Amino acid sequence: MESFTEYLKVFIAVFVLVNPLEGIPIYLARTQGMSNAQRLAIARTTSIAIAIILWVALALGHVVLQLLGISVGAFTLAGGIIIFLIALKMVLGPAGGDLGGGSDSGSFAIVPLAIPLLAGPGPISSVIVYASKGITGQGASHGDDLVLAGIIFVVALASFLSLAVADPARRLLGDTGINVFTRIAGILVAAIALGLVHEGLGMLYPQLASSAP
Repeated sequence: MESFTEYLKVFIAVFVLVNPLEGIPIYLARTQGMSNAQRLAIARTTSIAIAIILWVALALGHVVLQLLGISVGAFTLAGGIIIFLIALKMVLGPAGGDLGGGSDSGSFAIVPLAIPLLAGPGPISSVIVYASKGITGQGASHGDDLVLAGIIFVVALASFLSLAVADPARRLLGDTGINVFTRIAGILVAAIALGLVHEGLGMLYPQLASSAP
């Protein structure tokens, strides 16, 4: 049961950091006047790009840390700080940014929609952190990697579904509803990020963890 809770926490962290609803305004603005088939093609390309980006982070993130001599504790602390800053942006206001990208719909689906808007530094950092320390914090295992890969697949699928129903979702929730969801999600992410900061500090300075009440 404890492992399931940890898996669920990781899923929530990655899903909320990707935050498919955040991409809806830009997606709708750039696909205005397109057919449903064209919109679905862009949503599909974006979701595939998200999955590939995060799978690459899962496969190579730990290796990169080893090559650079970066400890899991240091990256966990840094990742927690980055994720917390992103959470603050989610809570305090919309991300904003350039709506542009490539000149064609395929380029737009990958840049800026998939990266950096959806599969940006936050999700990438969280995947590398969990791939490095293991989902339960006891060290990474092949089982953890498979679960993380599955979580990434589900998050990418959820991103596709969110974009596919973007137009009716916007009519249902409105811009205000999407903003409220983003801010609530930001609070959850901030709490998870502080947990990573605490865990990273405990890895770097074991005396802090041992002296905690």
